[in-house]
Amino acid sequence: MLNTRAIMLGIAGSLAMLAILGFSRLFNTTFEVADLTVREVELATITLPAPSPEEEPPPEVIPPPPPPALTQISALPDLARVPLPKADLPMDIKAPVENFFADLAPPPLPTVQEPAPSPVRQPVRPPSPPSYYQTRDLDGIPRLLSHGSAVFPSSLARRGVTRGTVVLEVEIDTKGGVLVRRVVSSTHQELVAAARRVAGPARFTPPQRRGKAVKALMRWPITIER
Repeated sequence: MLNTRAIMLGIAGSLAMLAILGFSRLFNTTFEVADLTVREVELATITLPAPSPEEEPPPEVIPPPPPPALTQISALPDLARVPLPKADLPMDIKAPVENFFADLAPPPLPTVQEPAPSPVRQPVRPPSPPSYYQTRDLDGIPRLLSHGSAVFPSSLARRGVTRGTVVLEVEIDTKGGVLVRRVVSSTHQELVAAARRVAGPARFTPPQRRGKAVKALMRWPITIER
């Protein structure tokens, strides 16, 4: 209790002192003036930047005009069409039609040319083999197997002729037989008959072409001696 009383007394004394100091300040009329110091100040010239040129405003965009309304569209006249005059009189559709063109014959119908028929192609037939072949077309020249005999003409012997040649054109069949066709040349006419007797019964080996027996035509020189 004593401590509390002492504290309370201390606080009350402090408040009383603060109140006295406050009242003493109110009655003091002397004011303290602070010292004023004046210094010379240099004025500096400030150069302002040149004003920038004003930018030109962008061109004003004019919006396109609105499309015309349907009521403003009007059809333009077609200059290629010629206006037809209108008849003032009414047309009678029951009136008879005059036969202006009854006496004229109708034009002929156009004629259509039919294409010519294409020629019928005959089938190509392979060429038929010849009835006989030359010796150059054979596999080889036929070889003489036998021949006939003949006597030298005495008429030529009396004239001192001892030798002569006759060239015959002969046909050899597929079996080697000989057929005299004609006399090609002769040194003496008297030897032609003798040459025919020699060639008539003669035999040759069968002529062949590509391994097959055929007929052949050849020239056969026959020499007859005394």
